Amino acid sequence: MTETSDLLIFWGVVAARFLVPLLIPRYPLPAILAALIIDAADQTIFQQFTNLDLEGYQGYDKALDIYYLTIAYISTLRNWTNLFGFKLSRFLFYYRLVGVVLFELIQWRPLLLIFPNTFEYFFIFYETVRLRWDPRRMSKKFLIGAAAFIWIFIKLPQEYWIHIAQLDTTDFIKQDIFGMPTDTPWSEILAANLWVIPVLVIVVV
Repeated sequence: MTETSDLLIFWGVVAARFLVPLLIPRYPLPAILAALIIDAADQTIFQQFTNLDLEGYQGYDKALDIYYLTIAYISTLRNWTNLFGFKLSRFLFYYRLVGVVLFELIQWRPLLLIFPNTFEYFFIFYETVRLRWDPRRMSKKFLIGAAAFIWIFIKLPQEYWIHIAQLDTTDFIKQDIFGMPTDTPWSEILAANLWVIPVLVIVVV
């Protein structure tokens, strides 16, 4: 039987995944980074703090991914001034969308490697540039090079790690970085590695 605390945690995470992306059109970079972090952390939260059955997690996760990426894509219509950058992001968005639809139909994991989510990181790249510079000055060659770099060196390894090798990032961090068993609580890991706290503060700032 599902406990009340499990339901509170579940719906709290789901609410965050629904509400945070609504900030993307107004605050593109911080909002999409927050959405990305929540997306990366939700399964770990469910595993660590609840006894929920996560059998249907993959479908739930992909649906909410498309939800916040769609809002990000809509925000490009509102905010982006580089026409070629917009067209490139549109291609990347729909390319990923095709891959997710095919995956949901046939449940073949390599499709998520063939159709990587390059749009998300390209969006972050563009919005980072937009903080300090006029994105209209970025050339077609530069934009294609940035998208290719993200596709090959960031997204392909990430998609392979998650969907093909199916490695757990939390377990990897605990075992290979901190040298702790996978069932060690994070409170104990932080207590034994106090240097992590200031590093996290710096990263957040």
